[in-house]
Amino acid sequence: MPTISVIMPVYNTEDYLKEAIDSILAQSFGDFEFLIFNDGSSDNSREIVLSYTDQRIRFFDDNINLGYTRRLNQGLALASGKYIARMDADDIALPARFELQYAFMEKNPDITVCGTFFNFTGADGQLRNFNWVSEADPDRIKINLLFDCAICHPTVILRKNHLRTHKIQYKVDYEPSEDYEMWISLSRELKLANIPERLLHYRISKNQVSGKHNEKQRHNKLEFIQEQLLLLNIAPLPFELRIHDQMFYPMIIISYDYLPKIKQWVSKLIAANEIHQVYHQEKFVEYLRELVVLNEEAFQRALSQSNYRTRLLLRLKILIRWNSIN
Repeated sequence: MPTISVIMPVYNTEDYLKEAIDSILAQSFGDFEFLIFNDGSSDNSREIVLSYTDQRIRFFDDNINLGYTRRLNQGLALASGKYIARMDADDIALPARFELQYAFMEKNPDITVCGTFFNFTGADGQLRNFNWVSEADPDRIKINLLFDCAICHPTVILRKNHLRTHKIQYKVDYEPSEDYEMWISLSRELKLANIPERLLHYRISKNQVSGKHNEKQRHNKLEFIQEQLLLLNIAPLPFELRIHDQMFYPMIIISYDYLPKIKQWVSKLIAANEIHQVYHQEKFVEYLRELVVLNEEAFQRALSQSNYRTRLLLRLKILIRWNSIN
């Protein structure tokens, strides 16, 4: 049986598909099966897959578009490897990806999911030096999930027996945030990690599901955050949820009460976790204080770049204690 089962749904990605397939077949770790699911493509994706003769490819061809999350669940059911790796049909895996992830998982049997850092690449193939994944430590990843999706889906390798023991699969209703929901579910009892090395070129393209459903993705994100806060016995008020969301990617409100409200919220989170012990307390405090510093720096930067009128209004609002966050 293969050590790794690679799952890749395909839907109308003819422009990038060959590059994605080639990057998997060129992996330095070659003990894998490659499950490719054609999800009713209307372009030449089917013909591109059929042009390959590599025996590791298992092609599941369908002329019906069921959606990639259902195809992922098919992959989870059909995978025969010890590990399951994800791949998207428009991304590029770097040659050492599987080798490094396999070694990491073998060395750390308590880890269920191992992602990696990555680079963005555009339709033009040019790399952008940015990725939203910033944490490698399992405890900090669990904390990170309280604010954002801490694992890049097409970079992951998963321990199959952990998924089956805990009866975990993707929830179709949460597409295109099905991965975020899965990481949160797994993190309640199991450990997630990232290799802090960029092992994937993540494509930004017009066919990206997340790009087409930004509003639903944001709705799901706020729902996931509130569900996690309930574990701390916190039902956030609307302005608290807004503060929580804004403090991770600072969207600065130049107002006297912006930073005080952030600090109030952080104190509330720390006190709640001290009681309920959802997160590693020491790392939780450290993580939240880092966010406060990040917001303080962003606030000062925004203030220094603002015009005289804005700074004057701020001084006036400080004098009259203008409450702008509520």
